[in-house]
Parts: sequence; C-alpha cells; structure tokens
Amino acid sequence: MNVHTVKKDKMCNIVVINKGEKEIETPRQFQEHFGFMPDVEIGHNKIEPDYCLCQCDCEKALNENNIPFKKDCGDIYVGMLEDVVGDDD
Repeated sequence: MNVHTVKKDKMCNIVVINKGEKEIETPRQFQEHFGFMPDVEIGHNKIEPDYCLCQCDCEKALNENNIPFKKDCGDIYVGMLEDVVGDDD
C-alpha cells in the first residue's frame, strides 16, 4: 500500500477548511466533515480510514458534490476561497 507521511503525526496531503479553522488529514475526518467518503485514488486497493488522504481522490469527490476548492502545493482549500491563493491563481 502507498501510504506516506512527511514526518511523524503529519500527513502528506490535507484539506484546509476556512484558511486553517480546521485541517482534515484522514479519510475518516473527511467523511465526518463532508458526510461522504472520497473514492480510492488510482494505485491504491482500498481506503484505510485513519491513514493519509493521498490514498483518496478528494478533488473528484469535491467536484462531484459541487464543493468549490483551490489547491496549493498539494493541499486542498475549502471555504473562504477569495482569501486563498491557489496553484491556478
């Protein structure tokens, strides 16, 4: 399984809510916040709920549920997007 962490207790991909009000680091936290589980990312067999989000296709899940977001340096930002500079800006 391809599960990566940058350093102890810090996941490699996160979803940042409202410029840091909340940081979602695991599929379990993603489901608790948004109410749905993202699909498994290509290259992974299944989603382990307490590992990092790199095993999930969070962008696809957010797009399919009409949740606007921006991406910057691998992290996904949701909410307060007018105050976030993303990779596409």
